[in-house]
Amino acid sequence: MKKFILNTIQSQKVFYRYFRRKGLKRFLKENILESDGNNELKAKSIALGIFIGLSPFWGFHSFLAITLAVYFKMNKVLTFMASQITFPPLIPLIIFLSMMVGAPFVSHTTSLENQSFDFEFIKANLTQYIIGSFILSITCSVTMGFLSYFILEKFKS
Repeated sequence: MKKFILNTIQSQKVFYRYFRRKGLKRFLKENILESDGNNELKAKSIALGIFIGLSPFWGFHSFLAITLAVYFKMNKVLTFMASQITFPPLIPLIIFLSMMVGAPFVSHTTSLENQSFDFEFIKANLTQYIIGSFILSITCSVTMGFLSYFILEKFKS
């Protein structure tokens, strides 16, 4: 398991080096606008990446994104890039939103005021977090899928 986690971290480092070397404008042009596949496939790839990135499978995002992109024959670069939505500054926000979204769907909701969102809090409210995380990931992936499709259609050459 430790080796798997180290390989996941290494794959993220490789992606960031590749991204930094190309720059944002060149990366977007080569890997998104001029990549193989139609705009529908690209939008589905982005939606899959967002879904995997916001899902509660912490530590397996990179592995799941690449595996599912290969299985469903989607754009692997776009799926992997979209799954990296869970970079460290956004993790507390994602946990908070997952807890807020999951609160109406569990019988015992806890007050989120003056709470520290640490591991003990998540462990005590695991059902609420998992339900909220899946609802949040589905909602965001559908929204970002449609949004990316319309943006790609607008920039279609």
